[in-house]
Amino acid sequence: MNLRFLVLLITITFAYDKVKAESQTEKSITLEDETLIQDIKFTEPFLEAPVIYITLTKLSMNGQKYGFEIDITDVNTKGFKLIYRKYINDPITLQVQWLAIFDPRVEVAYYTSFKQQLIVPVYEDNFSYSIIGLQGSSSQVGIQVEKIDSGNAYLKVTNSVKMIKLCIISGSKHALYPKFIPFSVSNNHPWIKEQKGKAFINFSYDLNVNQPILIGGITEFQFKSQSIKIQLQNLKYENKVLAEIGTWNDAQLVQAQVSILAYIIDEDLIISDKNCVELFELCYFQGKSTKICKEGDTQTLETEFKFRSFIVPRYKQFELANNKDVQQLMGIESCVDEIILK
Repeated sequence: MNLRFLVLLITITFAYDKVKAESQTEKSITLEDETLIQDIKFTEPFLEAPVIYITLTKLSMNGQKYGFEIDITDVNTKGFKLIYRKYINDPITLQVQWLAIFDPRVEVAYYTSFKQQLIVPVYEDNFSYSIIGLQGSSSQVGIQVEKIDSGNAYLKVTNSVKMIKLCIISGSKHALYPKFIPFSVSNNHPWIKEQKGKAFINFSYDLNVNQPILIGGITEFQFKSQSIKIQLQNLKYENKVLAEIGTWNDAQLVQAQVSILAYIIDEDLIISDKNCVELFELCYFQGKSTKICKEGDTQTLETEFKFRSFIVPRYKQFELANNKDVQQLMGIESCVDEIILK
């Protein structure tokens, strides 16, 4: 699509916020009733409502029949509501971690599936996920990434699962560093042996980044026992990623998988210059860029400029004309079909 710059409209009042994030691990809760609602407040308000990535870090049930779901609602600049739902009679203990992000390089979505295959859009292959809802009756729950094709991830769910709900985050490789870590143990492992207390193991991996925000979640488990008890805990960064995973009270954990995500804040990324439209060569605000601050700025371009993402300041719009067709660009778009500016 070949378009030329036409006009910028409307006066700006404020600039967009800088990239911002906040993370928190909530206390474990035991669901006795069908629904529990928590009001979560951010330490400091966001200027724009963030997206919320949420992970399951602890699951404890006395039987292999499970039914629960976690929802995020009423997201605003000051906080959100965290809703736990239980679909079985027995109590369920859950613990979650959440990451609130205002960053146009990152997208978060929630998917519920009643089938064994789930197809979700992701940015290239750079994504992570966690289970945040389950219904079924089995000692094994798992998800496999079968393939990634044309911006979609094809996920295969364990046959015994009737319903699964995932929270999926994807985005720029400059912002997100995901890793999936599987565990499988033999019969003489502490997870399998009878244990009256806790049986946790430490694990770590190298990650050469500065000051990451870490968030982890459970993505797979298999138990030999009737009871299901699994927890990911003590996730931290000390020149490498460190964490613990394990079980307790005679639950026999055979295998598991967790997702670990490191998010990097780019504190220099301001969204956006309050008086200028910013156009980026690649999706997720990568590659070469150019600014259009007033009518006539495009005349200084030596060649046509192709862009796949853009930031238009709040309370302004950017109009592009191609003969009699006019296209209006507003807000923030992280990935669009290629547009050519002449």
